[in-house]
Amino acid sequence: MATLGLSMIVKNEAQALVPCLQSVSGIVSQIVVADTGSTDSTTDVARQCGATVASVPWGNHFANARNAALDLMQTDWILVLDADEELDVEAKRQIANLLTTSSADGYLVPIRNYIPTVTGRGWDRIAEVNTSSHPRAQCAPAYFVHENCRLFRRDPRIYFVGRVHELVEPRIKALGRRLPLAPFFIHHFGQLAQEETRNQKAAAYRDMLRMKVRELPNDPMAWIQLGLQEYECSRDSSEALRCFERALILEPKATQAALFKGMVYLDLGKYRQAIEVLDSTRSDHRSRGLREHLRGDALHNLGRLLDARTAYHEAVRFSGNDPVLSSKLGYTEVRLGRAREGINRLKEAAEKAPDVAEIRERLMKAFVAVNILSDAADQAEKLASLEGTAKAYLRAASIRAHAQQRQRAREVLHRGITAFPDSTELRRAIAELSDETEAHA
Repeated sequence: MATLGLSMIVKNEAQALVPCLQSVSGIVSQIVVADTGSTDSTTDVARQCGATVASVPWGNHFANARNAALDLMQTDWILVLDADEELDVEAKRQIANLLTTSSADGYLVPIRNYIPTVTGRGWDRIAEVNTSSHPRAQCAPAYFVHENCRLFRRDPRIYFVGRVHELVEPRIKALGRRLPLAPFFIHHFGQLAQEETRNQKAAAYRDMLRMKVRELPNDPMAWIQLGLQEYECSRDSSEALRCFERALILEPKATQAALFKGMVYLDLGKYRQAIEVLDSTRSDHRSRGLREHLRGDALHNLGRLLDARTAYHEAVRFSGNDPVLSSKLGYTEVRLGRAREGINRLKEAAEKAPDVAEIRERLMKAFVAVNILSDAADQAEKLASLEGTAKAYLRAASIRAHAQQRQRAREVLHRGITAFPDSTELRRAIAELSDETEAHA
């Protein structure tokens, strides 16, 4: 019978390592953990769990570290996990079947990346509502999926390439081997770490990607990876655009480069340029949702509401019921005169994501547009609680006043003063409201 081993690289992962290793218990006959410089009890924990531990110098090169771990493997097949990941409970049975029946040499494994927000994006994938029953995933409202080859036959010709975002896929494809989609998935909890930890990791990845493009200046994927990291980590739009444009010169059909270039143009308010790029982009099924979402945003901002509605509908069809996306579609429908349909969609989105301010703001604006000011004021008050700014309280009070609810407006302003006692704008609004009340008396 074919054997399976687990290969890992780690650094200071003592707390996360145990559940990771427990998730492969009973299915692997060998565990190799390459430690790249831990200063906590990671190596002791690994040994207690039955792993062979090797000390590997860290040279800012993930592939080299992973390949050092591969060199120690002796099993027929190799499974690769990170310490902040776990194999899904159903995967053991499915992998056992694959090892006895498979003619493939590797499998692209879907990885569920749990995120701390109800909506978001990972690479070119829009997040999905989290329906997982995994205990560690209960706090995550959503996840996005990407695929990597994490299960492959042990073969000296199959090894990782790339300083960062390292992969074995190029080697398997170069050998002309099959690489189908796996019928199981991996849970990834790294995005649920503290924000400071995530930011530190992102900065380290950016620095390594800068080295990667110097080493591989003609690799379009390296430029795409760097461009996205520069944009998301450094918020450097000009550098991100330079990277995406370089990728498109190297590979004019680089769909992801064009998609992300359109995304940056959109964020810069260059809506026509965004539409030009996005309309010329051929996206696959997984990234189609993001493409249509971005197109919808650009079209909406250009006032092309019917086209925006069509794009948002397509985005929903390809990416599922993202509440932020649904709220954009709903607000567009209200602006097109479909008030009941749009407001119902907005209410549903707000129920699914009650703490997302931009959804509340669209619902508030929709109620203002159809002159239901009392409901608009309700949403404005909820927004004030979410945003926590003096301006938000002023807006809520103003809507209450326009709805002829002066007492409610006064109550909102006093709550604002309690939160922002030094706000001259709030004090002025209270005085003006009092003068108006006396004038109406």
